[in-house]
Amino acid sequence: MAFFPVYHYRIHDDPGARYFGDQLDFFDPWNDLNSSPTTLVVTPDRFHWVNQPRQQRRSSNTKSPCQHQVARAPNVEKFRIQFNVAGFNPETIKTHLEGQKVVILAKQEERLPDGDYNIREVRKSCPLPEHADTNHLVSYVTPNHVLVIEVPIKNPELERRQAEVKSENQNLTQFGSNRDPQFNYSAFLAGSGFQPQIINKDDNKKQLAMTLDMKNYGADEIKVSVKNNELIVKGEQRNKNNNYSERSFFFKSVALPPGTQVEQLQSYLTPEGQLKIEVPFEEQKEEAQSVESQKEESKPAEEPNKN
Repeated sequence: MAFFPVYHYRIHDDPGARYFGDQLDFFDPWNDLNSSPTTLVVTPDRFHWVNQPRQQRRSSNTKSPCQHQVARAPNVEKFRIQFNVAGFNPETIKTHLEGQKVVILAKQEERLPDGDYNIREVRKSCPLPEHADTNHLVSYVTPNHVLVIEVPIKNPELERRQAEVKSENQNLTQFGSNRDPQFNYSAFLAGSGFQPQIINKDDNKKQLAMTLDMKNYGADEIKVSVKNNELIVKGEQRNKNNNYSERSFFFKSVALPPGTQVEQLQSYLTPEGQLKIEVPFEEQKEEAQSVESQKEESKPAEEPNKN
């Protein structure tokens, strides 16, 4: 059994690094741009939207101080296509939907003073996965001439299971009695697709175990990453010939519950194509009372006024 390397997200000083190499894995076009003071607020000069996210379009028409506060789903599943568009003017690149496919159009013209000209044109159609939410499809060209198309995935079965878990509070007791009220444990159990469970280990220690079906991907096509307390699994497939290169990605991410020791996370692929993820888990301690509350409780009761 060979463990996958786990990549931990690190913040870069150069904001343009988000659009190069592996840092692009952590970029969320629906939430990251102008979403808070700690995220990227200025796009690189050569960054070009083809299909802009809806909240980005709204924000360009309003100056409300709360315009960038976008709620993020606790579990994210999306599909991405990367297409090399080097040599094409980003202004000429278009994407549109035809049924369950996204169609890419790009054109480049070069006209010379003597009347000669050279025209390059490409049309490429890419199938989208089942349950792709095409109403929220986005696309953009990065500074290193890569067209990125991303679409969120809806999973009706996971949504149904999440509704069932909400009525089964006994499933939540495995996380301990002092659970964080800010974390959605029901969504984590049923809405992520990772099939999580807490396992009791030796020496009274606990382990969070998760399983994800990755039958369509080989070990060299899977990448496991951690961004803060968020687990991200990426499956990658490549297609290349003399005329173009294309990469398609499956992304699934989930916010991990408080108490997860993310620095010790390990994962491996079974012969049956199941990605196994294991990480130590510590139950939350009961929060100590605030100093103000302790003072109020220790303060003697006031005597009634005899006057």
